[in-house]
Amino acid sequence: MTDEQPSSPRKLSKIVPYRLARSNAEMVKLISLLCEINGFKLNIWRVMSAVGSYQPISPMEIGRHTTIDKAMVSRAIRELVDRGLADRRSDERDARWAQVELTPEGTAVYGKMVAEIDALEKHLFGDLPAGKVEEFMDMLGLVERRVRRMRERVELNRKTDLAQLLGKDEA
Repeated sequence: MTDEQPSSPRKLSKIVPYRLARSNAEMVKLISLLCEINGFKLNIWRVMSAVGSYQPISPMEIGRHTTIDKAMVSRAIRELVDRGLADRRSDERDARWAQVELTPEGTAVYGKMVAEIDALEKHLFGDLPAGKVEEFMDMLGLVERRVRRMRERVELNRKTDLAQLLGKDEA
């Protein structure tokens, strides 16, 4: 790996979005390997984990929790249903509205995957005091909330709010 240049005005390794992206990329690779070993693609697992965490849940809510687009959510639900891991029930009055729940087999698979992810987390954080892990999780939550608010602000009023966030006067 190439070392950063000492003359750089700001080291890439000191830029928070870069570090978060790198950490996320490594975690995604690790969880993808776990999913592969258990016969899943990562997006299937992400949908299954949303269902397992919030069931019964609508496909729209799954998309919100996972940030997966609705077409991919729909395909993942269909695969989970075809594999006997989930049930999808449509509303009698409106077929577009559905609720998804894990089957008993799906619940067992979900429980196994959660236990394995817990074991990975224990390996990752096990030597840290519990308070440090809680602080880390709190900081992640804070970052997520602040970034979401900033993004929503910029989406509403792009130029003006972005200029304000960057500390510039809008021209």
